[in-house]
Amino acid sequence: MKIATLLIAATALVPAAASATGTSPLAGWTLDSTNYVQDFDALAATGTSNVLPAGFQIVEIGDGSAADGRYAAGNGSSNGGNAYSFGANGSTDRALGSLASGSVGPVYLGGLFTNGLGATISDLAFAFTGEQWRAGNSSNDGLFFEYSLDATALDNGSWTALGALDFLPLVLSGNAALDGDANSTAISAALSGLSIEAGQSFAFRWVDYNSSANDHGLAIDDLSIATTLAQSPAVPEPATWAMLTLGFGLMGGALRAGKRSGRLTFA
Repeated sequence: MKIATLLIAATALVPAAASATGTSPLAGWTLDSTNYVQDFDALAATGTSNVLPAGFQIVEIGDGSAADGRYAAGNGSSNGGNAYSFGANGSTDRALGSLASGSVGPVYLGGLFTNGLGATISDLAFAFTGEQWRAGNSSNDGLFFEYSLDATALDNGSWTALGALDFLPLVLSGNAALDGDANSTAISAALSGLSIEAGQSFAFRWVDYNSSANDHGLAIDDLSIATTLAQSPAVPEPATWAMLTLGFGLMGGALRAGKRSGRLTFA
């Protein structure tokens, strides 16, 4: 994470006037199942688009025309900075990714979900496939994972990093397109000890900073999020309540009788 910190500091040195923010529309997603799955296959397979799965968003920071909150369909053959719908030409098997550059970066990819499960979420287990669609020649590139409990978009709020969900490039040199399905790896980790109440939102994102050399084309595919709900105190059944009431009544009677006789005896 030292690399990411240095890159953040370098980004902060860019004059505000030279940067623009391209943000895709965000329609939040209400999580109504404890198991969420997203394969990103509804992403555009040609051209450019800002159509994303519900709850997802792209934010691009930069001074280039590609920093517009839209992604381009690509197979890794381009080294142009952008957010991408990566996949083989003509294939509907897509992955959400990016390639940062001097004119586009950082790029934020992720989602904003609302807890619609009617109970408090205590754990979020993330699993996904990291795919590399282009090899640059950078040694400090990657998609760095962060989560937030107060963000309303991918570029505001406070964020916490979880390195176990970072996706780092598998091929470090070549400056050429790769088969992302073949150059892929499974990644998973859980966020534990949370307290996301019913109706509260949470956000997650992968951050792609412009690295010190030619950037890699990296993507997220086959994302799943499994939730664990906090256990509420058990409520006794009506029959149990009746037995408890009867027991309390008998105990009270015994105490009164013992007090009158001057003796208190417990078996």
